[in-house]
Amino acid sequence: MKIGYYVQGDMDEAVVRGLARRWCSGAELVAGRFRGKMGLSLRREIERSLIDLKDDKECKFLVVLTDADGNRWQDVKRRESGKVPEQCRHLTLFGVADRNIECWLATDRGALAGALGCRPEDIPTDDPSGFVKRRFGLSGRTPKEAGMKRVSDYVAGASLKPWIDGSPSFQSFYDDARALAQRAECPSFPNERET
Repeated sequence: MKIGYYVQGDMDEAVVRGLARRWCSGAELVAGRFRGKMGLSLRREIERSLIDLKDDKECKFLVVLTDADGNRWQDVKRRESGKVPEQCRHLTLFGVADRNIECWLATDRGALAGALGCRPEDIPTDDPSGFVKRRFGLSGRTPKEAGMKRVSDYVAGASLKPWIDGSPSFQSFYDDARALAQRAECPSFPNERET
């Protein structure tokens, strides 16, 4: 099975990889076309990219991740998910991280600190993005694939219950993922609320 994804950056891609490993380990991941690094480019190109993933790349599911960037995540989700083409809506999982994807990772500060080799209080509370990227090796001159693998491994093995309980935006994403899996008759999708 192919899962297409459309995300803004390396950290988002690594999170998708980690979640796919735990929720659908045999899936082939296919990156969507996205030129540029700004949210404006992401919004402008979403329709074309999702149709390409669905029709040309033959993906069974589509994942879109974006950041709230200081806005209410519910407002961003309502506004941005409206850009998903009608013919792709039934296959699309649309997630909006509270501020950025690193905020989801930092929901369980103790576990993240263990993975990063620091103390929980070392992780910035307002915006952990730069700190988390540096510690995982996704900034500077470090080869990005090694950092992305570290993030993916962390996400694949992390307990998601603290994320579900501690981040309403992740809870919404998880609930939508579970509903999509049930519609697609994927009985192996785990109940992460109980673990």
